[in-house]
Amino acid sequence: MRIVIAEDSVLLREGIAGLLSDAGHAVVARVGDAEALLVAVSEHEPELAVVDVRMPPNFEDEGMVAAAAIRERHPGSGV
Repeated sequence: MRIVIAEDSVLLREGIAGLLSDAGHAVVARVGDAEALLVAVSEHEPELAVVDVRMPPNFEDEGMVAAAAIRERHPGSGV
């Protein structure tokens, strides 16, 4: 499974990526903000995006807004 991970904490992002890679999944992108997430999903067309809800720059709902955009623009990708 092709997966994109969006998490602003590098330690958590890399930990999740390691666990998924060890389980045989292809982590195709690792990003730290919602804008980069949208670019990565458009570029890689993953089967799954693992998204942090609160992301830079305001740490409010940037990840949730990006997740809703992914669901609308890429209905084949799970979020």
